[in-house]
Amino acid sequence: MSEPKTVYPSTSALIAAEAPDFPSFLFSERELVKAKKVFKKGFDGLLTYAVKCNPSPHIIEVLHREGLKAFDVASNTEMALIQKYAPGAVMHYNNPIKSRREIERAYEEFGVRSFTIDHPAQLDQLAAVVAPSRDVEVTTRFKAGKALKSYDFGTKFGVLEQGAVEITQMVSQMGYAPSLCFHVGSQCEDAYAYERHIAAAARIASESNIELKRLNIGGGFPAPYPTSSAPPMDYYFDTIRTAVEDNFGKSAPELIAEPGRAMVTSSTSLLLRVKHQRGGLSVYVNDGAYGALMEVKFMDFTPPVRVWRGARVHDNDGQFEGFTIFGPTCDSYDVLPQTFMLPSDIDEDDWIEFGLMGAYTQASLTPFNGFDRRDQYWVDEVYTGKDVAPAE
Repeated sequence: MSEPKTVYPSTSALIAAEAPDFPSFLFSERELVKAKKVFKKGFDGLLTYAVKCNPSPHIIEVLHREGLKAFDVASNTEMALIQKYAPGAVMHYNNPIKSRREIERAYEEFGVRSFTIDHPAQLDQLAAVVAPSRDVEVTTRFKAGKALKSYDFGTKFGVLEQGAVEITQMVSQMGYAPSLCFHVGSQCEDAYAYERHIAAAARIASESNIELKRLNIGGGFPAPYPTSSAPPMDYYFDTIRTAVEDNFGKSAPELIAEPGRAMVTSSTSLLLRVKHQRGGLSVYVNDGAYGALMEVKFMDFTPPVRVWRGARVHDNDGQFEGFTIFGPTCDSYDVLPQTFMLPSDIDEDDWIEFGLMGAYTQASLTPFNGFDRRDQYWVDEVYTGKDVAPAE
């Protein structure tokens, strides 16, 4: 387990004590626990966590301590993280793309007994390493159309319904325990996508004449970015519950969910220091698209921001202008596509704090151009954008 950390009551206290000059992640354990409880209360099934979203040891440790007993892993490296920071936890190897060597390590070294596939050849690949047994779950990943508003995974993963029927039958005939899974896409603001996929799962199960071990409804639950039009989380839980009842009735399999973004987004903010301001139009900060802001570069959302001058929030008496934010590297790609409303007098050595930055930020870091240091701090109250200036 990690050593005890200094916990600051707020961003203000942190800046006053540390004046961080490197990109800094500010983590609130309290906020992570709160988000986990929302899922635990609202979801009727096994709650897991998608490690890819934020593989930081402190995230894994807290979730495991708070009762998560299973994790969605995509690689042997993620398995090693779970083995170290969540000892005894069950791992679901839900990345369909894997080599026989990776499968062998998963099975022999990490004790994995749940594997996901989306092509018949992958079943032969698995069987070459893992002998068929009802103790081994093989989950067929299918797709049933793109969600209206989400980051689509269907272009890479998932088999259509008829293919899923055939693979599921093969799984059962070979002697494995058959399950199904889907993923509606990251930051899904279309709750109906879950209903559509659950209905498809019921059709696959019926047509294949197979009793499913489990149905994994994936992740995709949205974070509350200021630009999000998603309904409240309870609406998703109610939609899922009703869809399962309507389509499976009393024969419903055990459900699994593997949230990532919605579990960890609100737990972390990102504090960056201004290096340069140019012409009242552009601001250059100490991390960017090659680091913690990679997802902000290519995903269609805008995080909340606020500016600090010393240990005080700086609002320039309400005088804001639209700025383009550049990262620190010698690459013109290193710029955010959104316009951010910032104090018109923002200047070198101010800080910009980006709220809701727990997802896919610490997983995307690179050392490009030598900008390789990011610091980690702990705070009680983390910025979630409730006092955000509106985006232009």
